[in-house]
Amino acid sequence: MNDTLKLNIQTALKKYCDKKGSQNAAAHSLSGVSSATITQILNNNWELISPEMWQKVAAGIKFNVTNWVIVTTSVFIKSNAYMGDAKRNPDGIRAIVINASMGKSVALESFVNNNPNSYYIRCHRHLGVKHLLREMLKNMGKDSSGTAIEMLDNLVSYLERENQPLFIIDEVDKLKDEVLEMFIDIENKLHNRCGFVFFSTPYLKKRIELGVARNKRGFAELYSRMKKNFWDLNPSKKEFIRDAKDICQANGVDNEDTIIELTNKCDNDFRVLRDLIVAQKNK
Repeated sequence: MNDTLKLNIQTALKKYCDKKGSQNAAAHSLSGVSSATITQILNNNWELISPEMWQKVAAGIKFNVTNWVIVTTSVFIKSNAYMGDAKRNPDGIRAIVINASMGKSVALESFVNNNPNSYYIRCHRHLGVKHLLREMLKNMGKDSSGTAIEMLDNLVSYLERENQPLFIIDEVDKLKDEVLEMFIDIENKLHNRCGFVFFSTPYLKKRIELGVARNKRGFAELYSRMKKNFWDLNPSKKEFIRDAKDICQANGVDNEDTIIELTNKCDNDFRVLRDLIVAQKNK
């Protein structure tokens, strides 16, 4: 890792600390990164900071250490519009469905990095109520100790004092039923004071509608808070072809026939397209 890249990470880290409010808050939100390490990086005391720590800091603040060029795709534009509206008009939970590998995570992370009081959580199958609350508090740079009830009260208290806060919850379909129910309590306490956007594969729509049909506890109430609506963010065929061409050209693939070939090969998957572009450039 050269000094130019370190300087770029340092600049991004300073911006990250400013967004979180302090170096301590930033350290709270970064796993395995101490406030002392942040201070050393910002003060140019780099001698004792290992390459692994630089990588950990870069990953934590979502800094792109590769030469890959991020493109403003149709998904990027539409997701930013949805999240911006949810931030300005926090009236319930916005539920957005999109297939995997459509460039969603890049768009979400970019929005959070460029909008104050915006937070991004990516869920996984083993995330319980207490773990999710802890992640939400850490993401805000706040203390995450205490019982589940104490953390919930603290979370609500912090969000009530912020200007237009927004929580983006990604891969919601992986959450257990009792964790999904928790958002009923959160939204009850923060109605019209904090925006919530759920991102998921289309499976979430089926799961919620089936839960309502079977009268599962909490599902009708959660569905109501979603306004019984799921916005489909998937690009049309025409949008995908245009986005794929933009991604190819931005990352060094200009030949029209090659672009068509890679677009057809990737099977509507931007992650596969990226691998194909890298392989093409390495030929």
